[in-house]
Amino acid sequence: MGHWLIMARYGMNGSVDCYKTEIVREVTGDREEAEEALRQVALAFREPMREKRRQVFRMGGGDSYLVRVKGMVSDTETILSLAELVYDSAEPDGTPGERPSAW
Repeated sequence: MGHWLIMARYGMNGSVDCYKTEIVREVTGDREEAEEALRQVALAFREPMREKRRQVFRMGGGDSYLVRVKGMVSDTETILSLAELVYDSAEPDGTPGERPSAW
C-alpha cells in the first residue's frame, strides 16, 4: 500500500510567471486507487459558480490532468498531479511505513 498526494497547480492573479501548488487530497492505497481518486478530483475540482464547460485532458501516462473550466465570469486552467511518497525521514530507515505519519 502506498501513500499518495493529489496536487493542484494553477496561476496566481492572472500571472504567467507565478504559480501556486496546493495539496488537494491524500490517498492511501495502490496505484489504481490513487489514479481513480485523481480522476474523480479532476471531474469536480474547484467548480466555479455557473460552470458552462469543463474539459479534462490526461497528460503523460495518466499521472496528471489539465482541467480547463469555462465559467460565466472567468476561465481557469489547473494541472492536477499524482505524487507517491518514496521517502519519509520520520521512519527509521527512511522507507515509508504502512501508515503515513502525521504531518
